Amino acid sequence: MKKFIVAFAAVVTVISASAFTGTKYGTNPAESTFQNVFKGALDVKWVEGKDIITASFVLGNTRAIAYFNNSGELLGTARNILYNQLPLVVITEINKYYGSASVYDITEYTAGSETFYSMRADLSNKQLKLRASSTGDITVESKIKNKQ
Repeated sequence: MKKFIVAFAAVVTVISASAFTGTKYGTNPAESTFQNVFKGALDVKWVEGKDIITASFVLGNTRAIAYFNNSGELLGTARNILYNQLPLVVITEINKYYGSASVYDITEYTAGSETFYSMRADLSNKQLKLRASSTGDITVESKIKNKQ
């Protein structure tokens, strides 16, 4: 699972780094895959980077991003969600370990059959960047002490 998380994080990093390298319309190899997988998507915006093609879109009143390789193969998706949209097992584990911490900036990442969640939690003395699997395994990616 850690290898999957690291690999997907690397993909997101590459996408971020190449997001503004240019957009081409009509020659995009991911368009047909996108049309088959995300039927009914609205407001589609394409960005082609060196190694990754992204499509930002709205589907079912939810904004999402789909990531494709240059062959048009779907690599994964990302979407922002609310705390109450997390799986119950994840909510239970967050409550167990972090109690009344404010949890925000939640993103759901899916690649194949794997799903994980990235989020921030504010504790009284620090801010945590958390990653949770769909089975409730939570890891702390980073800690930032609050300035007193």
